[in-house]
Amino acid sequence: LSAMLLQSSTAVAIMVSNFVSGGNIVPVVGIAILLGADVGSALVVQILVVRQTFIVPLFLLLGVCLFLRGHQRRIRHSGRIFIGLALIFVSLEMVRTATAPLMGDPATAAVMRYLGQDMLTAFVIGAVFALLVHSSVGAILLFITLVSQGLMPQSAAIAMVLGANLGGAMIPYMLTLSASSGARQVILANVVLRGGAASLTLFLITLLDLSLAPIGTTEAGQVINLHLLFNIGLTLVALPFIGTVLKL
Repeated sequence: LSAMLLQSSTAVAIMVSNFVSGGNIVPVVGIAILLGADVGSALVVQILVVRQTFIVPLFLLLGVCLFLRGHQRRIRHSGRIFIGLALIFVSLEMVRTATAPLMGDPATAAVMRYLGQDMLTAFVIGAVFALLVHSSVGAILLFITLVSQGLMPQSAAIAMVLGANLGGAMIPYMLTLSASSGARQVILANVVLRGGAASLTLFLITLLDLSLAPIGTTEAGQVINLHLLFNIGLTLVALPFIGTVLKL
């Protein structure tokens, strides 16, 4: 829920590291919170890919009204959230417009075809891109936009979205280099769990040539749903073994 409201699992990870450093929560609980934040971040992606023309003006109007008319801090912050969501929708539309000319570019098409065949390279690019832009949500939304326009093969999008999960976990790791050992332990555990699971998922999809048809009607929808199911599955599988992972 915190990741959905903040639109960032990284922000949640930084707060959790501070709480662990201060002794307010134990590391095991911290890892559980980070896993939940990853699910919340995946749900944010599901919300942000909705393309309804009325959403932008509605969110802007609601956000501005809450921010200007609200007398309580919580109400004003809620206004900021709605304004931020509206601007994200606007930016996504700008990305679609900006990438439209690339549809007929032979060089771009050749690069995308190569990434569709070399999923390991696509995975690494997805991780690095998410780390560079400091947002796994932003990176994943871009990849999904490209595949929905037919510019990127689905196989490349799958690898890059899974790579973005690793990159997203690395962001708080890089931002907490000076934190206490307990906080670093929690952040590193999330990197190992999320990055390891993403690598394993890519390996299984490639090895078994799995089809995503059962989880969506379109290629972009299948990639979005894979991202959500991946994070939910990781959370359900990892929760019983958090203590063991923490000791390791």
